[in-house]
Amino acid sequence: MDAVGAILTIFFFILVVYLISRVAHFFNDTEIRLNMIEKKLDEIKENLSKKN
Repeated sequence: MDAVGAILTIFFFILVVYLISRVAHFFNDTEIRLNMIEKKLDEIKENLSKKN
C-alpha cells in the first residue's frame, strides 16, 4: 500500500508542476501578444498622424 501511495504522490506532484508550467506559458504568451498589439497600435497612430 505504501508503494501505491508513493506513486500517487509523485504523480500528483508532477501534475501540479505541469499545471503551473502551463499557466506560466499562457501568461507569457499573453504578454507577448499584448506587446505585439501595442506596437501595431503605435504604428497605426503614427500613420494617422502623418496623414493629418
